[in-house]
Amino acid sequence: MSLRASSLLGLVLLSSACATARVVGPPLAQLADPGVTRTVVLEPFFEAAEWETSTRTEYGQVYGDQRMGLGFGVGSALGNAGPQTVAITRQVTEKPLFARVAALASEHRAVLAQVQRLRPSWKVTSTAGAPMLTGPVKLVRVVVHSNQLIESNRSLKNMAFGFGLVLWPLQLYNITPVSETQRVHGALERYDVDATLLQGRLVKYPTQPDFAFNAVGLKPWGHAFSLDVEYEEGLLANEAPREQVLIEGFAERLAAAVVAIVEEAP
Repeated sequence: MSLRASSLLGLVLLSSACATARVVGPPLAQLADPGVTRTVVLEPFFEAAEWETSTRTEYGQVYGDQRMGLGFGVGSALGNAGPQTVAITRQVTEKPLFARVAALASEHRAVLAQVQRLRPSWKVTSTAGAPMLTGPVKLVRVVVHSNQLIESNRSLKNMAFGFGLVLWPLQLYNITPVSETQRVHGALERYDVDATLLQGRLVKYPTQPDFAFNAVGLKPWGHAFSLDVEYEEGLLANEAPREQVLIEGFAERLAAAVVAIVEEAP
């Protein structure tokens, strides 16, 4: 292979390997708006997820005598070499991505906008808009339970990259991005109530950005959901944008599920 061809291949590989996350997969099947006027209230999202403990690796820079394991004299002598990147591994206990407080608020905002886009004939609001409503209302509750990685070729990509440092043709495998699928589990509930009843049952929790609905004594229409979010990214991509991309992908799919449960006949 010529030097020029090798350089072009290197640029292609680098560009592919650094591409940030994006949602892929077949487009969602969406029915046209039938034009039926409805008032839909989307309650702030709840979660019922277990806490998870995982290992997280973060990277930082140290200078000269700040390097671990080096005495002051050695560090000073090497200090002119510039900053060094070190990996710090630590245990983190937290909720799954889609069930974290900030993620739930972001998902709620995105689903509100998506449902209104899918059904422009509806009046779609959060519970904050309930005092302004009259007549029959369909209130939708979303509870996020967990998410799991069900498909991934990241391990194979990492292996090809490692061996490709010695056998460079293996790097051709990394022209295509890492592909993964997250499956999000949860539940949807729908309450068919009058606006006056809704207004009299609003409660405020310290952890909620908006009012919740006191559903004690009321029987909902609902079911569980499992929604897949398929995405791809370069093997060496910056991971920071991934979470928001996944949240937006989940919200798009969840909005379609909300539309479906509002239009279902119990």
